[in-house]
Amino acid sequence: MNTLFAWTALSGFFLALAAHIAAICGVDVGGRYPFVWGLHLGIFIVFIPMTFSMKKTLGAKPAMAQIRAEFPRWVVLLGAGMMAYTLINFLLFALNTQGGSADLQDGKYVLHNHGKLIREISESEYRQCMANFARGISGHWLFFYFFSFAWFKLRKNPDSGPATPDNAAGKP
Repeated sequence: MNTLFAWTALSGFFLALAAHIAAICGVDVGGRYPFVWGLHLGIFIVFIPMTFSMKKTLGAKPAMAQIRAEFPRWVVLLGAGMMAYTLINFLLFALNTQGGSADLQDGKYVLHNHGKLIREISESEYRQCMANFARGISGHWLFFYFFSFAWFKLRKNPDSGPATPDNAAGKP
């Protein structure tokens, strides 16, 4: 079952990466390919089983050191890089929102903040805002799919059972 979750997560990662790159290039991914929002649901398909597996292996409230100890150093470094990228991407997304959300109201493209009209925008500005939104969301998808894949496939002992003093010390 771990293998199925691992390959599902890896597939989701690469689809999310394609959507993310397209959004960075200014493509309104959600408008052009509405099925892309299914990747949001896909996170839960792999992340929820990962959390149950993690609790079974490490206990209800594992320390970050316990989680890091499950992975080779290169995976920890790559994961840290993914987390940093996710945070930076989110900050850039937030800065590019221009203080509001793009919407289509009464046949006009508008930028609003909690229902209050900021200004009317052009269709190209609307598409750019929507691409920015997809970029913000897809950056998170990358992290959740990567971490799920790493848990199911890249751990030092992905098929080991719950941690015990013996197998935690590297003994069989």
